[in-house]
Amino acid sequence: MARLFVSQDQMDRWTTEGKVRLDDDLMLLPALGRSFRLQSAVYFTQVVAGADADRLIGRVKTQEQLGEMHAEHYGASVIVGEIGYECEEGFLGVPVEGTVGGASGLLRLKD
Repeated sequence: MARLFVSQDQMDRWTTEGKVRLDDDLMLLPALGRSFRLQSAVYFTQVVAGADADRLIGRVKTQEQLGEMHAEHYGASVIVGEIGYECEEGFLGVPVEGTVGGASGLLRLKD
């Protein structure tokens, strides 16, 4: 089942434009007939210092996963061991069973 990362900026735009509805940790997308359970997460965009030995660039990690990695997260930065990363803050959405949607595992959402 496809998961979805939504940046904080994108979430703010969609909410303002009425494209999504939020109910606690549930994001509803009426146009797609889909709902997602949200968790705070970060998307790793680039290394600030060091080498990306853990291959985190382009990956999404939840707050729980960052804790398991003993990572330090502050704003748009994450430090894993001695390596500093720039990240985009947002949410990881896991589809809620029983909502309408394709089975391809790929979701395309327009701005």
